Amino acid sequence: MTNVFAFKVSGPPNPMFPGIAVACAVLIILRLCAITPGRRRSPALKQRERSCNALIFVGSGKFAEMMTLLRPLNPNLYTPRSYLIAQSDTLSESKVKEQDTNAIIYRLPRAREVGQSWLTVPLSMARALAVAIQLEVKVNPELILCNGPGSCIPICMAAYLVAMLGVRRPQIVYVESFARVTSLSLTGKLLYLFVDRFIVQWPELTQKYPKAEYLGMLA
Repeated sequence: MTNVFAFKVSGPPNPMFPGIAVACAVLIILRLCAITPGRRRSPALKQRERSCNALIFVGSGKFAEMMTLLRPLNPNLYTPRSYLIAQSDTLSESKVKEQDTNAIIYRLPRAREVGQSWLTVPLSMARALAVAIQLEVKVNPELILCNGPGSCIPICMAAYLVAMLGVRRPQIVYVESFARVTSLSLTGKLLYLFVDRFIVQWPELTQKYPKAEYLGMLA
């Protein structure tokens, strides 16, 4: 009688597997280092000489700051302009359309809602990241402007994940909150080494963070 529970014992593990795994890990680290600006600054926004596909994240309650940052930029050089708004943000879309009649609006689920349990954050973060990757591929921005809370982290992560595959990484500019006078927000700390330009609204921060650029108050 044939034993239905019988199975064939496989041979010893492939001795090459650890080496392949290490080589892959080294390649990933090298690629990440190559596309991460670290403490380096990129050229100023006004130095562009050709049209730039821009993706602008508008954080809830940070609309005035972002519009102040965009005002001096030549709209003919920063076009098309796509705006990314949190799914639960009910105010920013109408404000954006009032300021920019050519605005293209996209929605992104929040990585964490106010008052949301931290136990459910990994699931909501994964959902936000999945949508962000789709938007990154669809929009293919050359520039990402972001401010506000942690809702902008998924789109920045998506830019790096796509770039790991060899695609050009967009330039990322982050604007720290007006409320941060002597220390960075959690979002700012997480993104500090991964953005090309880090803009603050208080000069005290430039003394502690060499990469930070003080451009005055944007509120």
